[in-house]
Order: sequence, then structure tokens, then C-alpha cells
Amino acid sequence: MTRLRVFLFRLSALVRSRQMDREIEDEITSHLAEATEEYVRQGLSPEEARRAARRSFGGVTQTKEVYRHVRSFVWMEDSARDCRYALRTLRKSPAFTTAAAATLALAIGASTTMFSVLNAVLLRPFPYQAPEQLAMLWTENPTQNLREGRSALWDVEQWRAQSQTVADLATFDTVSTMLTAADGVEQIVGASISPNLLPLLGVRPVLGRSFSTEEGEQQQRLVMISHRFWQARFGGSHEALGATLVLNGFLSQIIGILPADFQIARVDADVWMPHASRQSVRGGETWFVVGRLRPTVTFDQAQAEMSAVARRLNDQSPAADRNRDITVVPLSTYIVGPQTRLALWTLGGAVFCVFLIAAANVTSLSLARSVARAREMAVRAALGANTGRIVRQLLTESVVLAAGSGLIGTLVAFGGNRLIRAFGPGDLPRLNEVSLDLRALGCALAISILGGILVGLAPAMTAMRRDLRAFGDGSGRSVSGGTSGRRVRRTLVVAEFALAIVLLVGAGLLVRSWWHVNSIDPGFRPERVLVMELSTPATFSIPAQRTDLYHRVLEQIQAVPGVENAGIIGDLFITNSREQVVTVERDDGTVSERLRLAADEVSSDFFNAIGTPLLGGRFFSFGDGPDAPPVAIVNDAMARRSWPGHDPVGRRFKLGPRDSDRPWYTVVGVVADMRRQGPEREPFPQMFVPLAQNPPRSADFFIQTSSVDPLAMAGALRAAVRQAEKNAPIYGVAPLKTQLGTYLTQRRFQMSLVTGFSVVALLMAAVGIYGLIQYSIATRTQEIGLRMAVGAQDGDIFRMIIGEGLTLSTTGVTLGLVGAWWLGRAGSSLLFGVTAGDPLTFTTVSLLMTAVALAACYLPARRAMRMDPMVALRVT
Repeated sequence: MTRLRVFLFRLSALVRSRQMDREIEDEITSHLAEATEEYVRQGLSPEEARRAARRSFGGVTQTKEVYRHVRSFVWMEDSARDCRYALRTLRKSPAFTTAAAATLALAIGASTTMFSVLNAVLLRPFPYQAPEQLAMLWTENPTQNLREGRSALWDVEQWRAQSQTVADLATFDTVSTMLTAADGVEQIVGASISPNLLPLLGVRPVLGRSFSTEEGEQQQRLVMISHRFWQARFGGSHEALGATLVLNGFLSQIIGILPADFQIARVDADVWMPHASRQSVRGGETWFVVGRLRPTVTFDQAQAEMSAVARRLNDQSPAADRNRDITVVPLSTYIVGPQTRLALWTLGGAVFCVFLIAAANVTSLSLARSVARAREMAVRAALGANTGRIVRQLLTESVVLAAGSGLIGTLVAFGGNRLIRAFGPGDLPRLNEVSLDLRALGCALAISILGGILVGLAPAMTAMRRDLRAFGDGSGRSVSGGTSGRRVRRTLVVAEFALAIVLLVGAGLLVRSWWHVNSIDPGFRPERVLVMELSTPATFSIPAQRTDLYHRVLEQIQAVPGVENAGIIGDLFITNSREQVVTVERDDGTVSERLRLAADEVSSDFFNAIGTPLLGGRFFSFGDGPDAPPVAIVNDAMARRSWPGHDPVGRRFKLGPRDSDRPWYTVVGVVADMRRQGPEREPFPQMFVPLAQNPPRSADFFIQTSSVDPLAMAGALRAAVRQAEKNAPIYGVAPLKTQLGTYLTQRRFQMSLVTGFSVVALLMAAVGIYGLIQYSIATRTQEIGLRMAVGAQDGDIFRMIIGEGLTLSTTGVTLGLVGAWWLGRAGSSLLFGVTAGDPLTFTTVSLLMTAVALAACYLPARRAMRMDPMVALRVT
């Protein structure tokens, strides 16, 4: 209880410090007055009585300090006093304060922005129950180079039955969905899920309910809608429950509204429909599979068990279905892949390097400023301040400076987050969640404190090593001298150059990778081509109707002025191809094998429209109609794989085992490989069949125009489609070059940020070495004057200054190149077409940094060589 009373008393004294100071002042004054009166009564004169009273009382200031120590938390009062003094000191140096605060604010803002991205994409838990137990399960076949393959429902059922480490499994996939409303038909994003998906994830609808197992097995026309769709279509009204939507021509009833942030893996759909989760026979459609591990199970244990399950299933499977494996991957790793994780951490490291360079620059400024304040520190020491007290004051000033910079940096980060959300790569998961939450603000606070400590540490350590009283004699000549101060400033410049080299090499490697990616031939010519996606109305259920529609639309499009050619394909860009059994006829017999194969329907002019060259055979013709024998065009990758060393034209293959009743396709042509998964992914086997033989429900039109900006013709082309069929929904209108560019957004994002950071680092390093050389000349004025007085020529002085700068820069460049080589090897998976030790990049960056160092030293060196020795010798 006594301790509590003492604590409360000191707390109240802290709040009422000024009032209590007045009270103790009044009490001391009253005591001295009484003592003076007593001495006057004893016969002393008033003046002698006052002196005697003070002698008997002791030191007034010391008594006040003792009272302050007893009554309150002294360290808090001292800190507040130090902060007020720091603010006054910073106000007296507006140039230093502005430059230092701006430098730190930009670095803190950039660091906080990057942390916001890392926090949203990598650190923030996913909105599922126990997300660390969720996993994606893939069917793989190393012999067929099949990675991350989807799985059939029969296989999933076998996994569920034989696994002890996996609590449950659910399946899902996207589905093409057309919504018919009063204002027309439009394409929306749909997803088909097994009824147990939401319970497995631990997610509940915010309104309504989820699907039951019976509803999934019966494939009832029920849907759940996303929160985004609910707000846009129903204005957030509860009347959405029970309402119906016309999806793909059928009425579907809404039974639930999903949470605002709900998505699974990389699927963010508008409507969610149920599908059956069981299948009694092998094969059939394949699905994405997500599972939940049991609470005590590790991913290694689950992987070992599922590999054993795969071996048992292989023993029971036909020869063509063997050699399969099952891979268990954490869901978080699938959503944010290893490449993206490495890229984001690399960007985080780059922005931290910029922060360290900024801190080094401000530290160098603080060291120069501390030299100018040496006499002030000497006066404080003479008045009784010990070294620890002075060091604390210097650290307080740097922390106050960093705190102010942190506030400005937070505003910079707010703007940076908005720019990231607006211009960041659209395929970066959870990018829309980037914000200044409590974690990001805590990061800004931590970085600000760290910056304050780093900036104040060097001046504080220098002050500890100095004999401050030596500067109180008024000469001030050795103020500049501190050997330790010069050594620290030189070390800071070397560190700046080393960090700048690391960033510049990284930027150079990414730029070179970008150049290599852009120079890859995608297998088609995207220039002046407009893409337009079209879906057939739900009433066009007969293939002949769809074929006729596509033919009429093509005729109308080709009649538009400015259109040079037009073609159709089911979908040019694909995310993943499915594994299937392919049987091919060869000279040595018929062979069946599992093949990762993409099959698409194309019109006769498709390859001409996008500029894909024909390597052999012919394109499709009007004669390849629905009643003609099945024919196909294959790409070069399939030709090499299925008929190595032979001309595939005229040969046959079919999709399925050799004993299946599937039709045989005759190869009539071979086209060049197209990189349909992006420029960085190798082509894989692809086959194309005539559109008339298997017309899809939706297709992409590729329209080659004479306009440099094909998007300018979008209006005329839309009108042409409406003339052919007014009820056919049109969507996804964009230049082909833009669609191809979406595969490069993350690489462009990485390259742009690292390049920007490296340019800032280069400028800061240049400013750092310029400031050091300029300051060195200012503090060595007498030395330079003496050298010139005893015979040193202008060239000697020039070479001496340049040599000092080159020595520091060369040391920094050497250390930086070693660090860049090591970090380049660690991040080599981010590179494309270039090695981590690329000689051209390392040589170019080294020469650039050396040139920057020479340029930064040139002006100070010229100024030094023109110095008048007589004037220099008189400088004190």
C-alpha cells in the first residue's frame, strides 16, 4: 500500500510539476525569510543575516533537485525537457532539419509502403479457420512433366478413404457463366464447389446458408453470391435471399451471401454453385482439390502418406494411368507462390537498403553538425553535464527528428499505398487489402525509432570519445579533427556505395531479364490485333446454330472498314492444361500415353489473323465442316513429342486409350509453338480442331486491324456484332498486346521498384561522397594551404582529392559487388535469360558508380586546387 501511495504521489507530481515547483520555491523563500529575521534579532545586519541564512540552509538549487528526485519520475521530466530542447535546437538549424527530415521521411514512407504490401500479401492470416492446416493437393506425373495437375472426383474419393492425416477434402473450379438480366446478357465469374467446401474452410455465409450434400448430389439450381455481387445487384438488401438469377439460361435460387473477403485459392467468383462430390467411375472432369490436415499433422507427414496412397492407386490403375504422384502444398504457398514471395522479400530488402543509405546520409550530416556544436557541448560539460547526459541529449534530438520524419513518412506511405493499389500488378494476390493498419503503423514507428537511433548513434559515440573541455578554450582548431569522426564518415560513405552497388546490380539484372522476356517470340504477332470475347445466347443449344452465329459475326466484322483479317479460338491464353490419355499412330505401332495437352477450336483464318506461321501441311478450309472426317492442326511441341523425327502431317491420333471408341483425328497441319501461358512458360503440346466440327458456347474473336490503336475500332466492331445477333453478349474487349502484357505485370512491377530504389540510392551515394569530400576540404584548409606553400602544384592537390574519393568509392564498389553476387545467387529464380553473375551488368554498374564518384569529387577538387595558400593559412 505504501508503494502504491508513493507511485500515485509521484504520478500526481508529474502532472502538477509546475505547481509543485512554485510550492517548493515558496517554502524555501519562507524558510530563508524566517532564518534571516532570526539572525537580525541576534544583532546581524540585514545583509549579513541573509548570507548567514543561505549558508545555514545550503544550496537552494541542490535542495530543489533532491526534492524533485523524491517527489516524481525524474527520467520522465528529463526526457520531456530534452525533447523541448531538441525542438528548439532543430528550429535553429532549418537547413539541416529540412534536408534530414525530407530524406528520412521518404525512406520511412517507402519502407512503410513496402511493409504494407508484405503484410497484406504474406503476413496477414487468410480469413479461414486455422489457415495453417489448409493444403492444396495436386496430381502429378514426373514422367510426363505434369505439375500441379487437377484431379478427378473418383481419385479424390480414394484419397479421402485411405488417408488418416487429412481430415477432409473439397473440390472447386471456375465455370463459364452467363447472366441474363433485364438489361441484357453478360459474362460473370462463376465457380462450382463441392458442398463441404465452406465447412472445410470454416467460413459461414453472412446471410442465408450453404449447400447441403443432398443438394450437391442432385445438382439443384441453387447459388450463393459474393458480397460484391450482392451490393452491386441488390444494393445489400436482405430480399436477395430467395431471389432467382437466370444463369446459363436456367433459373437459380439464391440461398446465401458470402463474406466480403471470401475467395478460395485464386478463385474470386460472383456466383457459387454446387456440384456432386462423389463419382463411381474413373476419369471424368478434373477439379482443384483443397484439404484440411488434422491438427497435429505436419505437411511432411501428410506428403509421406499421400505418396503411399498414390503408389497403391498406381498398382490398381491401367498402364497409361500409372506413375502418378500426389503433392501436398500449403494453401498459402499456392495462393502466393514461391516466386512472388521471393520477389516481395527482395523488394523489401531493396527498400530497407534505401532506408540504410538515407540514415547514413543523415548521420553524416549530423556528424558535421556535431563538430560545429562542439563548443556548445564543452559549455554544457563545464556546467556539470557528464558525458552520459550529453549523449542522451544527442540521441533525443535524433529520435525527435526521426519521429517528425515518421509522421511525414506515414503520409507518404498513405499515398504510396494508393498508388500500389492503383498501378500494382493485378495478378498479385490480396493487393486490394494493402492499407495502413495497426501493423503498418507499428512498422512506421519502429523504423522511425531505428532511424533515430542510427542517426544519433555516431555523433553520440564521437562525443563520448572526445575531451569536450578541450574545446572550451576558444581555439576550436581541433574540432574538425576527430580522427574517429572522420573514420565514421568515411565508413558511412563506403557503406552507401556498397548498398547502392547491390541495388544497382539487382536492378540491372532485372532490366536485363525484362529485355530477354520482351525479346521472346510468343508465336504470334500481337500488334494491331483487337480481342473480343463473345458468348452464344442460351437458346443456341444446337452446334449448328453456334456455327452459323460465328460465321455471320465473322462476315459482319470483316466488312468493317479497317479490318484486315479476323479469326476465332475458344481461348488463346490458358492458365493450366489438363492431363489426358492420347493414343498416336507411329511407324512402330500405336502408343498410348498421358499427355499434358490443350485442345481448342479455331476458325480457318485464326492463325493468319494473329500471324502464327504454318510449318507444314495446311490450315483448315471450308471443307472441314461438321460432316467431314475429324482433322486437327498440332503445334510443333506436340509434333516433336508424339512423332519425334517424323512429319506428323497425315498421321492420326485420338484422345483416350487405344481401345476407346473416341474418334481418330488426322493431322493436316503443323503450326509454330505459341506461348499461351505467358512468355516465360515453355510451350507444351497443343491441338486445334475446326470450329465447325465442335463449336464452343463462347469464343474469342481476334481482329487484325489497320489501326495502330485497335481499341479505337471497338465501337464499330460492337455494332457489327449487334447486326449479326443483338442478344449475343460481348465482353473482354482489349488489344491483344495488352492481354499479353498482363503476364509481365509482376516482373514490370519488380523491375520498376528496384530500378527506382537504385536510382535514389545512387543519388544519395553521390551526395554522400560529395558532402564528405567538400567537408574534408573545409576542415583541411590549412593543410592544403601549407602543401601549396611548400611547393605542391594544382595538379597534386587535384589528384589528392580525387584519389581520396576514388579510394572510398572503390572500396564500397568492391564490397558491394561481393554482396550483389551473393544476393544474386540467392534470388536467381527471379532472373530470366541472364545469370546471377552476369559480367555485362557487373561491369556496367562498376563503371557507372566510379563515374558518379569522379563527378561528385570533381567540383570540390577543382575548388581546392584554386585555393589561395595565404588565405588558407589564415583560416582558423
